[in-house]
Amino acid sequence: MTSSASVVVLVMLAWFAPLDQAAASQQRARLVQSVDIQIPSAPTPVTIAGARHLAYELHITNFRPVDVVLKRLEILDAGRDSRVAEFSDSQLAARLDRVGARVADAERQIIPPGGRTIIYLWLPLEDRSAIPARLQHRIELDLMRSSGREHAVITDSGCAVRGEQPVVLNAPLRGGPWVALYDPLMVGGHRTSVYTLNGRARIPARFAIDWVKLGDDATRARGDVNSIRNWHGYGAEVLAVADGVIAEAVDDMTEGATLSEATGPLALENASGNYVTLDLGGGRYAFYEHLQHGSIAVKRGDRVKSGQVLGRLGNSGSSSSGPHLHFHVADAEAELAAEGLPYVFSGFEVVGAYDDIHTFATGEPWKSSSLPAAARKRSRELPGANTVIVFPELKR
Repeated sequence: MTSSASVVVLVMLAWFAPLDQAAASQQRARLVQSVDIQIPSAPTPVTIAGARHLAYELHITNFRPVDVVLKRLEILDAGRDSRVAEFSDSQLAARLDRVGARVADAERQIIPPGGRTIIYLWLPLEDRSAIPARLQHRIELDLMRSSGREHAVITDSGCAVRGEQPVVLNAPLRGGPWVALYDPLMVGGHRTSVYTLNGRARIPARFAIDWVKLGDDATRARGDVNSIRNWHGYGAEVLAVADGVIAEAVDDMTEGATLSEATGPLALENASGNYVTLDLGGGRYAFYEHLQHGSIAVKRGDRVKSGQVLGRLGNSGSSSSGPHLHFHVADAEAELAAEGLPYVFSGFEVVGAYDDIHTFATGEPWKSSSLPAAARKRSRELPGANTVIVFPELKR
C-alpha cells in the first residue's frame, strides 16, 4: 500500500471511530416495570419505652401480569446516605400483609398480578441518632416471568418525616396496675387494621392501646373470669386526658353479663361500643371505646377539664380482651375515617411487663421490672408493648 493510501485509510478510521463510540454511549438503559410504592401517612417521631420510633406503612402495588416476590427492604436516611433499617426473609414477611387475602409466612412476600401488599413499619431509632428529615426505600424483588425470575432493585422518591411533636396527655385512668396491651406486628390487631371509608384507606388505631386493670396478684378478675363484673377494671372511672370539647358521646349499647355473651360478629358501626370522642384541638381527637352502658357523664358540645370523669370502663361492642378501655388519638372526629396519630403521656411508673400479648391471654403473671426505681418513672412517652404501669395520682 502506498503512503498516500495509508493516510486515506487512517483518516477514514479516525472519522468512523467517534461515530462508533457515540453510538455505544447512546445505548438506551433497559427499563423494567415492577411495582408502585405509596406512603399514605408520613411518619412522626414518638418516644416509646425510652426510644424514638417511626411508625408508618408502605403500600406496594403490582401492576405487572406476573407475580412479584419481595426479597429485601432497606430504609435509608436520604439526607445522610445512611441505613436506618433493613429487613429480609422472615423479618420482612412478619411486617407484610396482603390486601384482601390473609396469607401466612413466606407467602406474604408474594404480590399477585394486580395485588397490593402493605409493609407495616415500626422503627426504633438509635438513642443518639438524629431523626431523619427524609426517608427513602430500596426494595429488591423478583419478577416471576415465564422465562424465569428477573431480579430488580428499585428506590423510591421517599417521604419527609413530620417535624411536629406528639401531643402530651394526662392519664385516662387512675392508679393501677394497668397493662398496655398492643402488638405492632399482629396481623388483624390495632396497628394493621385498615378501614376504607369515604373513598380512602386509613388506620385510625395506629397507636391504640387496650388498658386492662390487674390485681396485685396479677389476676384480671376476682373469681370467675367469665363474669365481666368480676374484672378489676370494670366500672373504673375514665378521665379526660386534657382540657377540650366533647365531639361525640354515644351510649346506646347494652352489655352481656358474661364474656361468652360478647362473642360473635358486630356491624362495623357498633364495634366500638359506647364511646366518647374528645376534641383536643389542633386537629387531634382522643377516642375512648367500650364504655359501660349508662355510665357516660358528658354530651356533645360539653367543655371538660383534664381529669374530669367522662364515663366508666366497660365491655360494650367488640371487646375481645375482656373489660378494658380502648384509647387512641386520630386526626378527625369520624371514628374510623381518620388516621391514627402518635401521642405521649405526661407521666407513669413502669412496674413490669408481659413477654408478649399471648402471655397475657394465657393468664400468666407479668415479670416485675428490673429497672432502678428512678428509671421506672417515665415522662412524655408511650409505654412499651404489654408493659404494666401505674398512673400517678391526679393533682387537684
